[in-house]
Amino acid sequence: MSKPTAAPLRLGVVGLGGIAQTAHLPLLRRRWDLFDVTAIADLSRQRRDMVGAGLGIPQERRHSDLVSMLDAGPIDGVVLLTGGSHGPETLECVRRGIPVLCEKPLAFTLAEADAIATAEAEQGRPLVLVGYMKEYDDAVVQARSAIPATGIRAVDVEVLHPADGAQLAFANLLPAPSDVDPVTLAALTDRTALVVDAAVGVAAPAMLRTLYTNVLLGSIVHDVSLLRHLLGGIEDIDGARHWPPDVMPGSVEVSGSIAGGARLHIGWHFIPGYPAYRETVTIHHGTGSVQLVFGVPYVLNLPTELTVVSATGTGEERAVSRASTEAFENELVAFHAMVVDGTAPRSGVAHGRADIATAQLMAHALAQSAGVELGGECSP
Repeated sequence: MSKPTAAPLRLGVVGLGGIAQTAHLPLLRRRWDLFDVTAIADLSRQRRDMVGAGLGIPQERRHSDLVSMLDAGPIDGVVLLTGGSHGPETLECVRRGIPVLCEKPLAFTLAEADAIATAEAEQGRPLVLVGYMKEYDDAVVQARSAIPATGIRAVDVEVLHPADGAQLAFANLLPAPSDVDPVTLAALTDRTALVVDAAVGVAAPAMLRTLYTNVLLGSIVHDVSLLRHLLGGIEDIDGARHWPPDVMPGSVEVSGSIAGGARLHIGWHFIPGYPAYRETVTIHHGTGSVQLVFGVPYVLNLPTELTVVSATGTGEERAVSRASTEAFENELVAFHAMVVDGTAPRSGVAHGRADIATAQLMAHALAQSAGVELGGECSP
């Protein structure tokens, strides 16, 4: 007799913006065998009603915030897709014993991550998967097996980041909401300001606050997590700078070393008119190179290109492969395994915390290059 199929997990989705509309919601529909979106939450009633109608979610299951959604129950897991720090909402879920897939970053501060870790330990099982989808890219899996255990000489990361409008033009996103309660929005803005104060200090210049939250933890953290996954992580940051000084977010350059001592260079460039998003990670070692090229993340099943260069006698061999399986979908499958079987995610709370610590090292180096000092957790 065949084993009966388990019922799909009842999911709540919090935050119905661009990443929800382009990636997570379409994939949750695709994986109807694993998930059933039974509740949604968003600050905008306009947005949650439009999304809720499309998903067939009744009015009483459309909420303005996470807490009211959890109170309404029952729910098996949460996909957290809001902007900013995910610390408070992730902590709320974990304290209730509800598994959560939270988009990066886990939080803005080490203190937030530590509170989540304590709550998760009290529950006695993994409850948090941090949404670094590149770790679930099949090309990354292949790259990991192609990288030798020793002999890494240098790692280069280059990110060419056009304006979001160009990346999302294809998606026909819902109109920007116009009905968010200004009092609620102001309270969330104040909450974010306090946690950023705790990270970089009250006196941190606006430029460094933005670079910390939007660039380091909003984008470069993907590469921080990827290098941790592939090579054991970034060991040290010895330099960073931002330019042009009057352009935000502009360009950010970071130098340092990875575990084992190989040199690291990261170049992140926001170029509004650049034709397409392109992220390249190249690892050079004693007998060749391994390179990954990622395209715009909002386009599902866009192939990631892996090139492995190796020596063949007096020449070289180049093996190029393209993985078109969807990393976001693989990530959702891993979340299902965490909820149902207790399988540890590739990045959990401890990994998310480590990435925050690395981002703070980068912020400290940026401050040094600008001739200022940071406070809070980024204090010297």
